[in-house]
Amino acid sequence: MTDVIAIPEIPYEKLVCAIHGNDWRDLSENDLDGVWGVAIVRSILDGVRPSMREIISHLGVGPETIRDAFMRLSLNGIFLRGRIYSDRQALNKHDIGAWCQYAGIASGATGNVTREPRKRKEHS
Repeated sequence: MTDVIAIPEIPYEKLVCAIHGNDWRDLSENDLDGVWGVAIVRSILDGVRPSMREIISHLGVGPETIRDAFMRLSLNGIFLRGRIYSDRQALNKHDIGAWCQYAGIASGATGNVTREPRKRKEHS
């Protein structure tokens, strides 16, 4: 039996839809990690500390939902040396290329820490 995980409406839903489309909940698990990467980075820009506990509380999701995306961002140095803040201008102007860079790292499509594609879980 496959676990069914419902994905709630999240802060930054409009931004996520602009980058990943309105049907983002139906993406593969790896692509969903890109969605969570966008939400994580936007959270940090809005003042949430880059802490798993604070981000899951802010987004209203469980740790298992963002764990892989958070770890990939962390292992690629995204939370170090103000990297996100150095991209603030482009990100705040909704530069799709800048957002896609973070989505790609969080999904494992690019960066130093990549992953094999995973099977998609069914969502309700």
